[in-house]
Amino acid sequence: MATYSQGGVAQDILADRFPENGDKGIPADLANPAIRLYGRRLYKDETPVEYLAEFLLVFASPKGQNKENSFSLRLQPGTGPSIYWPEDRIALKLFSFFPSSKLDTRHQVHQEEYVNSLEDIKARITGSNEEKEQAVRLLQSLFFGFVGVAKTRTWVTHSFLPASASLLAREVTWNHSAATKNSVTDWDSSTHYFDNSTHNFFGRGGELIFLQLANLFSRDEWPVLENVLTLNAYHHLLPLQLQELRARVESGLQAILTEAIGPIGGLVTFIESALDTYKLENPKKSTKLGWVPSATLPEAFLFAAEMDNICRSTLGPLEKLEVLQALFVMHVLRSLCFQARRIDENEIDTEGFVGNYVWVIANSEAASGTPMRKIAQNSFERIDGMLYRALRSPRLGHNGSIASSKDLRNGDNNCFQHFRKFAKAIGLVIPRTGGGQRFVLPPSLLRFLVSALVAPGERVRLSDFYARVFAHYGIALGDRQLASALCWSGGEFGARDYAVSADTAWIEEALKQGGFLVELSDAVSIVHNPDGGEAEKEK
Repeated sequence: MATYSQGGVAQDILADRFPENGDKGIPADLANPAIRLYGRRLYKDETPVEYLAEFLLVFASPKGQNKENSFSLRLQPGTGPSIYWPEDRIALKLFSFFPSSKLDTRHQVHQEEYVNSLEDIKARITGSNEEKEQAVRLLQSLFFGFVGVAKTRTWVTHSFLPASASLLAREVTWNHSAATKNSVTDWDSSTHYFDNSTHNFFGRGGELIFLQLANLFSRDEWPVLENVLTLNAYHHLLPLQLQELRARVESGLQAILTEAIGPIGGLVTFIESALDTYKLENPKKSTKLGWVPSATLPEAFLFAAEMDNICRSTLGPLEKLEVLQALFVMHVLRSLCFQARRIDENEIDTEGFVGNYVWVIANSEAASGTPMRKIAQNSFERIDGMLYRALRSPRLGHNGSIASSKDLRNGDNNCFQHFRKFAKAIGLVIPRTGGGQRFVLPPSLLRFLVSALVAPGERVRLSDFYARVFAHYGIALGDRQLASALCWSGGEFGARDYAVSADTAWIEEALKQGGFLVELSDAVSIVHNPDGGEAEKEK
């Protein structure tokens, strides 16, 4: 049995799930070792913006049978399935995205109704015909400017940037071939070919991260977190009380969704009221939530603390969304490693990091063959191997056997392949193709780490910043962290390699160029988060 400790009692990381009444999925899902290990589900083809948008959709939507808890990170306890009630925004999508959508999925009925919808909008606008047409064009340009993902999808599967609660929408797909085959002739008959139960694009990753936080905030305290906070590396989190943290994060997220582009809500209401006839009539508008392993409490706590720092910063709402998107990518990568490490016993523990894995970072300009570059490459290979092995644990198969080759292919896509895809997308791993793949730290991620790990206006010693980066993500930057990393790497590198790899001048220079480093003396440097207004304090 793969276990973790909760209040001194061994718990099964596969059997203990939150919520207990979460949607288990179809049998094929349950055979997927990635779903059995990580929950339902982390999905490789869900884009970073859709992870964030799906999370915010669950957060902002009413939840439970009584449609309560909007803008909340909690679920009401009950015996029925855990559900939420998202909007589909199909009328807004028709108005905003139809002209730019994929041509071969534009049904003739929708073309006709799109033209009619423009007339419906014009009828609500006062002025000459020319002024009405200009107003419609301006509105369409405005809403299309908030497109999150379009690619080659049809109009109804486009997604908005989650810049406002009014732009949050569930996934709806369109079965074009079936509609064409069955000779759909009007809007009402076409609605039978819209499907709001699929998860092709909103793949449940945002739901899963929401459930991690809902699990964290379902109690006032957790023994496993108390154990974490006894470690020196996590003393900076000691002041955080769970329910106060929850209230702050909820307030911060709600402010982003209501203040970023406040007037957009009125415009959405105007469009949707004018196009009321295009709403989908479906009494089953609720969506079942899946489940997460209960063991994910430590990483969920770190994630919540980081989100709190970002929400409390003086960054503008749209800038906060950009940083939150980076947070979601980094948290997905972290979640993959945390849970894989729990079931994989081939690696040793790490001092100063409860995740018990290491990402060793090299200067992206380091020459081929240098010790630092070799160590970073070795680190990526070990993480890749750990994620690969985790899904092949007999504990994830049936009757002590390894999962079938088909199930492993599905699992690999959403485990180590997912890690590779996201890590390369944000520049954490280079090169994208070819040999020598290794961990690096581009300036954008360094800025993210300051925003997420240093409270707004806070000042911490450089050595303490390195310790926080390691304690939250297992990213080894400073001397102590690199020593732990080399131990985790199995002693494959000698003392000479360690001396070279401990050079952090390039990191300090990047921090200085970003405006995050203050040098008080030759021996003391301070990292500060400037996005905190008057809240500055020094540690």
